[in-house]
Amino acid sequence: MTATTGTALGVVRAVMEVAASPEKVFKALTDPKELEQWWGSADVYQTFGWVSDLRVGGERSCQARSPGHTELSRVKGEYLVVQPPKVLEFTWEASWEPGLPATRVRIELDPVPEGTRVTVVHSGFGDEKKRTDGYTEGWDRVLAWLEKAAK
Repeated sequence: MTATTGTALGVVRAVMEVAASPEKVFKALTDPKELEQWWGSADVYQTFGWVSDLRVGGERSCQARSPGHTELSRVKGEYLVVQPPKVLEFTWEASWEPGLPATRVRIELDPVPEGTRVTVVHSGFGDEKKRTDGYTEGWDRVLAWLEKAAK
């Protein structure tokens, strides 16, 4: 496994190689049952209620709960690009950032000898360093969970 992240000009970029085929990774990123199984952990937050209407214009959303908290977080968006098993792109609107414009997430899946290189580019943050730092940590966590689930 290799993971790198970086931020520049309101963009978070995270890359990891996963020991699974692009088809398997694409399904893990789009199938609600699979997403609920791997996206989250008991010590950080658990996701549930995934919706993945896998078509351009289709809804992508989930809810999450942190340990010891009763309030729910929600992330919603819509698919902008759906090219199995190579590219997913969708908008991202998080309930913990009310009033901020939606950002964009693009995930590219490239076959490599060991499996799949997953590249996440999350853009549209402007010059808010605190915000990009938080998402850099978040995408590092998410890709680690994905890598573990793909084994």
